[in-house]
Formats: sequence, structure tokens, C-alpha cells
Amino acid sequence: MMRSTLLHKTQDNWGNPRVPTAEQEGTIAGLSRRAPLYARAPTRIDFAGGWTDLIPFAMENEGLVVNAAIDLHVYASLTPALDACVSLHAVDLKESFHPVAIPACVHGLNLPQAILSRVRPNRGCHLTTWSDVPKGSGLGASGTLGIVLVSLLSAFVEKKLSLCKIVDLAASIEQETGIPCGKQDHYASLLGGINFLRCRGESVKSTSLRLTEDVLEEFHDSLLLIYTGESHFSGGILQNVIDAYRAGNRRTHDALKAIRRIAGEMKQMFEIFNFSDLGQLLDENWYFQKQLHPSVNTERIDELVDIAKKSGCRGGKACGAGGGGCLVFHCNADRIDSARRAFKAAGVCVIPFRFDFEGLRIWSPE
Repeated sequence: MMRSTLLHKTQDNWGNPRVPTAEQEGTIAGLSRRAPLYARAPTRIDFAGGWTDLIPFAMENEGLVVNAAIDLHVYASLTPALDACVSLHAVDLKESFHPVAIPACVHGLNLPQAILSRVRPNRGCHLTTWSDVPKGSGLGASGTLGIVLVSLLSAFVEKKLSLCKIVDLAASIEQETGIPCGKQDHYASLLGGINFLRCRGESVKSTSLRLTEDVLEEFHDSLLLIYTGESHFSGGILQNVIDAYRAGNRRTHDALKAIRRIAGEMKQMFEIFNFSDLGQLLDENWYFQKQLHPSVNTERIDELVDIAKKSGCRGGKACGAGGGGCLVFHCNADRIDSARRAFKAAGVCVIPFRFDFEGLRIWSPE
């Protein structure tokens, strides 16, 4: 039975080596092309190692990332049309796209338009997308949108793609639009859960970091996710860092190697179920993240980190590329309520979330 709450979202945007399962694979290949189709996938919090999945670093070194999928989702619906017209409506961005002929070149297109140009519908359809998170949140929503649309359109045109192929296609299209992304966002959206990723060139190996139910709950309850109120443009920040890396900037090179090391240490923390040093590692990751390029940090982030430290948070970092978006903090259980109150008193949005272990979901009401 389809859950209507997935299709008619009424609250605001914040809701005030593993192998994909056979069930996941089957959902993409076995849906009727005459029925409406729906898809959703989770965004993610990157705890450590973000940036090291990027080319060119991952071409010369093995990138390491620890991230977790969360229940702030990106959604899409597809309704078959009687004519040959393809239309696209992005609810949260208030954008519509009604192409007479879908362009073959993705240069200058936004991501949904670029995906339509690559995974071309063979008949008319009406696409709608919406999201639990605002643009520029730092939670990997662009990568999630890519996973949702590529998988949904592939199901509609009855093109059987492996889940790894969906990631490769979604990431390559995003890169063609001018965003030099890695693949950590895509794998979190696809697989769900808490993951350790090894990134070598275009190849990614994902391992699930499994916790007992009690440890998982304790870990979740030690985290605060907040929104700075500043949207960021990750593409520009990512390109700044890539340019610095290619130019041989020693500070950038050393920072990336340090961030990679921290991800390895954080993986060990998950393996022994001991998160006493989590805040310290988040702080250290953020210190080196700021060394990548000046555009990673803002005055607003500094202000919020200061509030966090004064209210008892043990450490934290910007999610994604930084430059705005969301921040994640680790707190002791006896201080997290005071930290939450301090942020709310400062007019900061504290974002409720749970971990998402389902990953990509595609379904039909039939």
C-alpha cells in the first residue's frame, strides 16, 4: 500500500562493502510504464572526509568518507502523458520547464533539464520534483535529485540500469553541468544508512558502518543539525578548491591529506562504538576544511560555532562544501538541550532528523 504522506507533503522544508538488495534492484526494473511513478531518496550528513572523493584528489590518492543518510528527502513524481510533451515542475524552486525539443547539449541547463537530455523519455510525461531541504543546504540535495530523477526516468523508459550505473550516470551529468562533484552524496542517497566510502578515481566501494540499536540511538541523540540561514553555491567553492589543488597549493594538498586521515580515524570510532572523541574529530575536520580555500568559511559560520562552543557542544563542522548551508555539532547528553535553546534564542533553525536506512525508493500506486 502506498503511503500518501510521501506524496502530499504539507510541512515546511525542515519538517519542523555493501551490495544493493534484490528488492532495490527489482523496484527499478519491474514497474508499469503506464502508471504514475514516484521516487524519493535521502540527503546526507558528511561527518568526515568530504572533498577527498573529488577528482583530481581521488585520482592520485584513495579518498575516504564517512557519511550518513538522513530522513530529509528529495522527491519526484512522473505521470505519463497522452501526447509527446515533456514538462518539468520544481515545486520548491518555483521553476517549470516545457521543452518543445529536449536539447542534446547540457551546457547552461540546470540539473533536471540536463538529466532529461541524457535519459530521454520516449513518450510524453509530466515530472514534478520537491524537497525537504532548501537549495544550498550542504546536505547533498543536488546529488540526491540526480539519483531520484535518473532512476525514475530509467524506470519509465524501461531501461534497466544497475544501481552503480545510476550513480555513475547521475554524477557524470552533474559534472557536465559545471558542478565538479564526487560520488559520496549519490551513494548515501542510493543505499541509505551510515557508510564508509573508499574512492579511487571513478570507483567507489561502500561499507556499511553498523551500530547496535542502543548505540545508534545514543549517537543520534548526541547530534545537532542547524541551518545557518545562508545558502551556498557548492559548485563555485568546489571549483576553487580543485583549482588550488591543481595549482599545487601546498596548504590545500596538506589539508586534503589530513581530512582523509580523519575519516579513517572516524571509521575506527564507529567500529568500536566509542564516540567520546567525535566532537574533536569534527573540529579537526573543520579546521582543515577551512584550509582548503577562504570561500569555505563565513562570518556567520564563525558566529554559530562560537555559540555552539559556549553552550557546551564538543565540536562541529559545516556540511558539504561549507560557505553557508548546514552545520552539524556533537554534544554531551547533559548539554544538548542548552545548546538547542542557545541556537533557538539566536534565531537559528535547529533541524530535526533521523537516520534513513532505506535509501532510494521507487514505487507505483498500482
